[in-house]
Parts: sequence; C-alpha cells; structure tokens
Amino acid sequence: MEQDALLLSPFSLLEVNLLARAGKMEILNFDGFARDLNALLDANSIRTLSDRAEYHSEARRFESEFNLTFFDSLHGAVSRVQKETIVSFDRTYDKLSRVGVRRIDPTEI
Repeated sequence: MEQDALLLSPFSLLEVNLLARAGKMEILNFDGFARDLNALLDANSIRTLSDRAEYHSEARRFESEFNLTFFDSLHGAVSRVQKETIVSFDRTYDKLSRVGVRRIDPTEI
C-alpha cells in the first residue's frame, strides 16, 4: 500500500471528537490537536472522504449482521463501498472479510 493512497473515513474525526467529549480520550488542547492533525494529514496526502448515504445503509446491515459498534460498522461500510483496505489494529474488521472488507495491521505497512 502506497502512502499517497491513504484515505480517512469521514467518521474518524467525529469519533475522536465524541470520545474526547465523553472523557474517553484526553485532548488537552483540542484546537491545537485539530490544527496538528490537519497538518499531518496534509503532509502525508491523506484525504478525508465525504459522507455518503450508502455508507449508512451498509453500516446498519453490518451492525445487525456482524454485531459491530456504531463506528466500527460505519468504518467497515466505508471500506466496502469504496473497495479500500482498512488499516487498523482492531481485529473486529476481520469479521467483514466474507463481504469483501480487508484489514491490514498498521505494523505491516
């Protein structure tokens, strides 16, 4: 996988924001975090995808069929619809292999 081919699920940033708001992730300076994250994404040519209605219909199916969390189902749906590999340590996405979702561990790239 080439670095310039990396895409970010449109739900990743929302998930981080909600985790921080819920106190599950401590971000002391959210403005600085967001600015640095944008710089990192830009510097590495990582593009954030836009939301699409079909992600949500696929995600609802994944939630019920594979017993995934809300965000795991959304990220999995993005991967399937876009025909892109998920880069994640989370083996939950391996459940989706039978519907064409492929996961790669970040240590392998």
